[in-house]
Amino acid sequence: MRGLIATAVVLGALAGVAGCDAEAPVAPPASGTAYRALDDEQRLAVAAGCRDRAAARAQGVAADQLGRVEVRQLRDELDTAFRLIRAQPRPVAQLCTERLPFVTPGLELRFDGAEDSGDAYTYETESDKPLTIRGVVSPARTGTVTVRREFGSGKSFRARIGPDGRFALPTLRLQKIANNSFILDFDAPPNAPRKAYFSAICLDCLAGRPPPSASD
Repeated sequence: MRGLIATAVVLGALAGVAGCDAEAPVAPPASGTAYRALDDEQRLAVAAGCRDRAAARAQGVAADQLGRVEVRQLRDELDTAFRLIRAQPRPVAQLCTERLPFVTPGLELRFDGAEDSGDAYTYETESDKPLTIRGVVSPARTGTVTVRREFGSGKSFRARIGPDGRFALPTLRLQKIANNSFILDFDAPPNAPRKAYFSAICLDCLAGRPPPSASD
């Protein structure tokens, strides 16, 4: 029943947009459960509304970058997030604010030794080697970068972004799992906030790999 009500609300909002002001953002549903009851175009309208409200709140460079967010990418971020049952009770507006920096253009990121696989930066290593995430942002801006594990411990670590755009985060110890996944949060005004996934792939933890010999 809640899904049907949410669908009716969004359809009403879409009708209002068509009849009155084609630029008015669509209001987000109250929860991920309601969001999941919408069809593709309705969820696209919700994502567009989230982007447009964020751009309207920002100024200058940040507003321009937010306004260029590809709305289908943002919808995909929301779709992925709300597949998790534990996330579905959360307000859509709150989660959209969290996911928007993953798809905001403008600030380019590069990580030493890592490849951009499309949805994450991947770095191959061994689990017994401490990890130091280094890289550069461009255009070069001073600011801060914060890293935390995507799952498990909520502890975060921060480093400065230098005038040349380079940064080096504190060294981290890896868990003996195939994929140590991290979320990095970049704050480098006047750019809009940026986030990225960083996956440290532990080659010695991959299934089917023989254990290291005594000479390794």
